[in-house]
Amino acid sequence: MTLQQAYLNVSAKMPESYDVKKRLDRAYDICISAGYTLMRQSDSTWTVYRASTSLLEDSSAIYTVSQSDGCTCPDAVTARGGMCKHRLACMIREEMSNGKE
Repeated sequence: MTLQQAYLNVSAKMPESYDVKKRLDRAYDICISAGYTLMRQSDSTWTVYRASTSLLEDSSAIYTVSQSDGCTCPDAVTARGGMCKHRLACMIREEMSNGKE
């Protein structure tokens, strides 16, 4: 399954809201960005690593995304249903790995 199809499949499962759509678009960007790495740790847990984008300071971050606990990023607390961009990016990648071409 292509990344675009996985994005559309996840999008169809989300509530129609501007905030969710915006986060989903950002999640897609994370999936294609060289600055992010998404690594599956288990069936229900992912690690999202964001590389530093500044030469002057270390702004790298590591977040853990799990089905049961959500994401450890600061946005997960305020995101609707805990659906932050990192969690949505992992859902897109999960959809890609589960989908059939």
